[in-house]
Amino acid sequence: MANQDYASLLHQSTTVPLTAPLTLRDLLLPDLLGEETHAILYWAGRNLARKLPVQESDLPAAFAQLGFGELQAGKAKRQVRLFTLSGPVVAARLTANTDADFRLEAGFIAQSLQQQFGAVVEADVASRTATPSPSPAS
Repeated sequence: MANQDYASLLHQSTTVPLTAPLTLRDLLLPDLLGEETHAILYWAGRNLARKLPVQESDLPAAFAQLGFGELQAGKAKRQVRLFTLSGPVVAARLTANTDADFRLEAGFIAQSLQQQFGAVVEADVASRTATPSPSPAS
């Protein structure tokens, strides 16, 4: 499939369950990649962003479409950007796997910003906490 075809996937409406990709990502890949899991997933996120270029303002929509979770932009300074990744997908991953890795998303953000700004950009995952979903009112 050509890169243009993949880019069009970002604009399609989908309700595909994320169980299979998340199972592969959180259960299989760490076994296959071992100690290199974090570094390889970060590189994979950067590689994915090269194939699916996204402007900073479009990152939240791209994250939702890719099934990464709900991305919210936080503080933005000249050389620093803070983002928060949350939502049901993130909460489920953290609940099911306390060692869930979010470096794929970090790499995707870093490469997207690097392509937009034309300067070297690196990203890191600052904290990983699960926030419980609100309970339905009785």
